[in-house]
Amino acid sequence: MKRFFLIILGLVVGISIINNIKTQYSTLKEAKRQNLTIEREMDRLMQENQILAKKIEYATSSAFIDEEAHDKLGMGKEGDVWLKLKEEEKLDLFPKVNEIEEIPKIRQWIELFTR
Repeated sequence: MKRFFLIILGLVVGISIINNIKTQYSTLKEAKRQNLTIEREMDRLMQENQILAKKIEYATSSAFIDEEAHDKLGMGKEGDVWLKLKEEEKLDLFPKVNEIEEIPKIRQWIELFTR
């Protein structure tokens, strides 16, 4: 009886150990998958950060400020020459058409004598 109890106890402990190992393995596998996902996201964010840093660097440069002043405000530098071009002739793409409704002669006679 004592031997039977020890065998049962050994089986329970063995099954518990195997279950624990399996759980730890799946937890480790999931952690590695999450770690890989986070590393990829970090790489993407670092690349995006580098692009944004370059945009900030350009946006604060004198070349960008001069370009914006020229394009948006119409400001130039000393020695710039501005040409004033005459405005283009406006084209009427949808001209009005004067249609004359032709009234039949009989109707004209009727209107002439009935008015």
